[in-house]
Amino acid sequence: MDKNERDALEAYRQERKARIAKQTKSYAKKSNSHQQAKSVTGKVVGAVIAVAVVVAMLAGILSFFAVPEKLTKAVVIDGKGYSMSEVSCYYMQMFNNVTQTARSYDSNYGEGYGKMLTGYDVSISPADQNTKDEDGNEITWDEYFMNQAIETMASIKRYYNAAVEAGVELTPDAETQIEETLNSYKTYLGNYSLSSFLEMQFGKGVNEKLFRKVLEEQQIVTIYQTQMQDDLKANYSAEDVDKIYAEDKSKYDVVGFRWYTIKVESKTDTAEAESGAEDTSEAEAAKLPEEVEAQKFIDAVKAEANYNEETFKKVVLDFADKDDEAYSEYKQDGATLLQKIDKETIETNVSKDASAWLYETNDEGNYVRQAGDMKYFVNSDKTTVYVIYALGTPFKDETKPADVRHILVKFPETTTEAVSGEDVSAEAEEVTLSAEEKAEYESEANSILDDYNKYIEETMSGVDDEQYFGELASKLSDDTGSQSSGGLIENMLNDGRYVPEFEDWVFAEGNYAGEKRANGTTGIIETEHGYHIMFYVGADENPEWYETILSDLVAEDWEAEQTEFDKQFGEDAIERKGKIEKKIRKECLEKIEMSL
Repeated sequence: MDKNERDALEAYRQERKARIAKQTKSYAKKSNSHQQAKSVTGKVVGAVIAVAVVVAMLAGILSFFAVPEKLTKAVVIDGKGYSMSEVSCYYMQMFNNVTQTARSYDSNYGEGYGKMLTGYDVSISPADQNTKDEDGNEITWDEYFMNQAIETMASIKRYYNAAVEAGVELTPDAETQIEETLNSYKTYLGNYSLSSFLEMQFGKGVNEKLFRKVLEEQQIVTIYQTQMQDDLKANYSAEDVDKIYAEDKSKYDVVGFRWYTIKVESKTDTAEAESGAEDTSEAEAAKLPEEVEAQKFIDAVKAEANYNEETFKKVVLDFADKDDEAYSEYKQDGATLLQKIDKETIETNVSKDASAWLYETNDEGNYVRQAGDMKYFVNSDKTTVYVIYALGTPFKDETKPADVRHILVKFPETTTEAVSGEDVSAEAEEVTLSAEEKAEYESEANSILDDYNKYIEETMSGVDDEQYFGELASKLSDDTGSQSSGGLIENMLNDGRYVPEFEDWVFAEGNYAGEKRANGTTGIIETEHGYHIMFYVGADENPEWYETILSDLVAEDWEAEQTEFDKQFGEDAIERKGKIEKKIRKECLEKIEMSL
């Protein structure tokens, strides 16, 4: 199969999951890595905005003490003025959030997916690329970041005031998140103080005190909105959720399948020459050559008695181009495997016909697809032919999304040498370790776990300490993807996105099982990447399908709640200072363009 096709489907799938992510989850258990840029920086503030550290910005020279920025009012919200420094902080949060999201897509799914899914090109200045505002007007991304900064700031301030009146206070989890955010910057300080570094990152006058204040307000708002949404969810019973599910179970059920993709190289009116048939029907003659190949593929699988998934995987290797760079991927079990895919994702990324086939029902409303059923499909623009091997009937996913922290002791890698002095990119290669060498890495993992266990024995009488484990992960983990967040991986669904050993540990028994482990459980596992010291944070109360429906039910209520909340503020409640905004944008753009 084509790696980009598989990555595109997975990218869309994760983006969709972000859109229906549970609204009641606190930020300490919330990830913004799979959200689209506009939903991340939208008006509804459901989480503290995590920001990416751009080390290249260290090249700047510290300016004066930024007294004007601290005193000059850049915006007036509901009669109260706020400084240039605070607006600048929000602007850079908007920029960093979109940039980090785009880079995450590029890193996870391939170069170009960041721009495709967010609309933002990280290699170009925000002033030199356009997007659209809520009314469909074309604006620069620079203008977009400023608009979002003001709107988000106004929403935060209003909800913060309401939260304070309601007696909302920071929770231990929220305080931990704030400290983790601040600590993530301290890693890059060098000879600078944290306040100096934050000023370089977010603008003149943004010191540790102001930045902490911004984070605390955002966390308070998250807690308050979570409580509000909890109240809305309490209006719905399990019977309400079951009723919605029964009305259209295919909308919430998921399915697993293997697939093989064939790129359409040339569109022809006849496939007769390719098939070698002299007497073909009109329907056969209209087929693409790739359709003929797809049918041959299916026939080859079915030619083996009692064929199964292994047969399918073997035939993939027989049909794949051995000179294609993706050929080696086909040897991996997960290369053709997609698990827990919903109907909408299949319809959008494969074809409506494929979706209808996988979710086909009989007169009694029961799914008819069975393991081993195969069929090929052509996408709508006739650029790809997909061979689909069903793994079984669509099912209700009972998995309870789980959070886990881990510390990776990574196995070593070597790199290929440049040939004849040519400037070539080095590619990582796996190293085969001897039993003795592997034991050294295992010993290091055990030493880290011993450190953790000793700490909780001495300071907490054996009680688990997620915060300390996160601190160890930030310092010691070789997993660059989760190190900055204290090794935290959120909303795992046991759907094949992680290596089997990792998922089996988190979900204890595998096979789409729900929560099986006690919170705070630790352990060590070995995967192809190295040894992982594991810490089980916990799982959600309800399974994924249930929370998806509940979120759908609450979404309309939550929108009405916000509309009602906003009614108390007039259209002129926000007074923007155009000239001052231009100065803020100019200073922020200078910082951004230094890193390009």
